[in-house]
Amino acid sequence: MSMRRSCWLLLPILAVTAGTFVTGVGWGLPSRAADPFLFGDRPAWSGEEICAHAPPPPDDPTHGADVDVDPVAERDRPVCVNCTDRQRAEIVRRYRLASYQPDEIITFMALAGMRPGQGRLDPKLYQYGGLWIYPVGVLLKGASWCGAVTLTPDMAYYLDHPERFGRFYIVARLYAAGWGLAGAIIVFWMARRLAGGCAITATGAALCYAVLPVVVNMAHEAKPHLPGGVLMLLAVAAAMRYLETGLRRWWFAMACACGAALGMVLSAWPTFVVIPLAVMLRERAWRRRVGMALAGVAVGGAVYLATNPYIPINLLVNRAVLRSNFGNSLAMYELARFGEGTVNALRLILEAAALAPMALGLAGLGGFAWAAARRVGRRKGLVETTGVALQRRGGLLLAVLAGVVFLQFCALGAGKPPEYARFGLFPAVALAIGGFVALGRWVPSPAARAVTAAFVVALTAVTGLSYVAGFVRDSGPPTTRLLTAAKLEELRAQGGRTMGVPAEPAPYLLPPVNLFDWRIVLMPRRPDAAALSSVDVLVRPWGTGPFAAEGFEADDPAFERRWGLCRTPVSWADKPFQIIVQFSADVAKGTP
Repeated sequence: MSMRRSCWLLLPILAVTAGTFVTGVGWGLPSRAADPFLFGDRPAWSGEEICAHAPPPPDDPTHGADVDVDPVAERDRPVCVNCTDRQRAEIVRRYRLASYQPDEIITFMALAGMRPGQGRLDPKLYQYGGLWIYPVGVLLKGASWCGAVTLTPDMAYYLDHPERFGRFYIVARLYAAGWGLAGAIIVFWMARRLAGGCAITATGAALCYAVLPVVVNMAHEAKPHLPGGVLMLLAVAAAMRYLETGLRRWWFAMACACGAALGMVLSAWPTFVVIPLAVMLRERAWRRRVGMALAGVAVGGAVYLATNPYIPINLLVNRAVLRSNFGNSLAMYELARFGEGTVNALRLILEAAALAPMALGLAGLGGFAWAAARRVGRRKGLVETTGVALQRRGGLLLAVLAGVVFLQFCALGAGKPPEYARFGLFPAVALAIGGFVALGRWVPSPAARAVTAAFVVALTAVTGLSYVAGFVRDSGPPTTRLLTAAKLEELRAQGGRTMGVPAEPAPYLLPPVNLFDWRIVLMPRRPDAAALSSVDVLVRPWGTGPFAAEGFEADDPAFERRWGLCRTPVSWADKPFQIIVQFSADVAKGTP
């Protein structure tokens, strides 16, 4: 396929991809719409009043940007979290500044702690790499020059104008979506290469990528996982070119892409397996293999350190902040219960990739791995330079990296909520590529191949576009959170006074409720009957796991049908909430 024809095919693909990624990009942003629920009949607090009641936390150089400096220590009994004006002000601050996605705000917390004019550029956030944090900061600065956003150190300004702060999220989301757009080009190129130049296969794979549920979801979130996945694809693409040509510049590009992927998000570390595998598949002498593999890892490591300079700096001058940030991240993941994690990972990867691409992709990637392994085992795959042999080796690279990432996905997957599917993004995309390449080989007729590819894309789009619809629904009232807030206000009017929640109130975990008339208590991790009976209402968002108490789930069995209640389980948009009422037998239970 000629370059000109590829460009003409890519134009509509990129238009579809951009439309999918940008539609609903303004979902779940902070606004003053929560004020009537938070304050009831009382006047809403101004930004200065909020800062007076709850001053911003001190700038502690030993604490990571995402670390709670004042966590609730006691979790063995219910703890009131809104009994003082300080507590209420802290809650209001979250509703004025945080989006509906719990992890998005930590990027801006990291940027808020930096003072470029004073030479303070340490983000104190390292699981999100410098290739994410610094470009978002530059984009915000550029947007401020254009008048699109307002940059000021005055927190009270943003508390008074949360909609202005909401524009920060849109800028960061567009940065992630831009990387996703580049990913469509790489997927097109890679599928075309693996399919021997088939335009139908390349087009189908790129369109399927554009509507994959996990890709659609991550393109709408201000997080580095989609950019990191695209850089992982770029590393494989560069490795494929290195296998084809043996040129040193492609080896260097492969190593740099591996380092850049790690420099974008720490969970991309498996990308480094591409370097030794590509060298082994290309070079013949073991001494040269070892030397080039080690040199490639060194180049990748240098790229990572160059984009995350405060990792080596703080190893020398401020190890406490590294322990704080990495300790906070490691506390969220448990390397245990591999069997349980595998079952959960399989369920989540099915949601992330959709059924049709997953089934085809398993056959396609498995076929690549089997064929390439057989040739290498016979020592033929290392000397053949035919198109078919190069395709097998390129497919093997993709399959091995996807397998390593999936093993990591399984190892950490035990007990994880549906949003954990974001870590399965690369395997999901690899399955889509492998599936369409396999389809191109199994269906020899171009017409039948085009029809079949369109059918698979359409099946995937049914799920993927439901995520787009969820983001659109959450872009303006009435959202599920505001509908649930109205239901809780009705319960308050009927006599409800004490509300039990699984985590501290925030817009992503609890709809806005009257902070002065409700007594909100943080429930123990393992509440007993006495703790449960002490509250009038229990509220939790779908997918956060039950309040761990025997018999509790039986109050609403439909809620436990994990994939039935929520149409978009990976997403925080359009989130349903469970309400369990205990204070009056004649008040109906429900899940808005």
